Amino acid sequence: LARTLGMALELSDVVVEPLYTPELAELSVPDFLAALPTLDAAFAAKVAAAAAEGKVLRYAANVRPPAADGTGGGSLKVGLVAVPASSPLGTLSGSDNLVEIYSQWYAATPLVLLGAGAGAGTTAAGVLSDMVELANTRG
Repeated sequence: LARTLGMALELSDVVVEPLYTPELAELSVPDFLAALPTLDAAFAAKVAAAAAEGKVLRYAANVRPPAADGTGGGSLKVGLVAVPASSPLGTLSGSDNLVEIYSQWYAATPLVLLGAGAGAGTTAAGVLSDMVELANTRG
């Protein structure tokens, strides 16, 4: 989505807040799975804090394109966020995906795109689209 907006980003430009510690990332799969319960208390506290404010936790990406007047650069951040439980993102469930677009015209209430999450067909179409874009721009 960021590249579609004209942002020239590489994976190294994306700020990612992982759901687990770097130490867990170094473990073998069996050890990683065995260590997951050590995260339970911290996540329970985050869930409770969000719920106390009428919010829920979602792992989401936030794309901020550069300003139209050329001031300020864009950014892309992915991480755990607390959102109002009644918001479009807050009510999202299952494997659906959602994009909220805030703009000059959609400042208070975003334009919301909601649809099925990636399955085999959707993923294949996305990969094909990326390949066509690469061929057209870097081919």
